[in-house]
Amino acid sequence: MTKLSRALGAAMLCLGLLVSANVLANQDPMAQPAKEKQKKPDMVTISGTVSAISDSSLTIVDSDKKEHTIAITGDTKVTKAGKDAALTDVKANDSVVVEAKKGSGDTWTAVKILVS
Repeated sequence: MTKLSRALGAAMLCLGLLVSANVLANQDPMAQPAKEKQKKPDMVTISGTVSAISDSSLTIVDSDKKEHTIAITGDTKVTKAGKDAALTDVKANDSVVVEAKKGSGDTWTAVKILVS
C-alpha cells in the first residue's frame, strides 16, 4: 500500500509541476506592471563624435555615420573625465555619450553629456 501511495503522490507532484510550467509559459508577456511600462519612454542615449557645438546645440556623428543634432539648455549637465565640466570644455572630435529627452516634433534636448 505504501508503494502505491508513494507512486500516486509522485505522479500528482509531476502533474502539478507540468501544469504550473504550462501556465507560466502561456502568460501574456505584455501584461507587465504599469510601473515598468512608464520607464523613461521619451529618453534616448546617443554616442558618437562631436562634429559641431554651439551654445544651443550639439551635433554628433554616431558609429553608423548618422548625424544627430541635439539641443542644449542651461539644465544640461556636462561631465568630462568623470568630473563636472562646462559646455565650453566640449570640443569638436571629442567622443561623447549624450542622454537626451524628446522634445516637440523630432527634437531632442540633452540632459547629460559625458565626454570621454
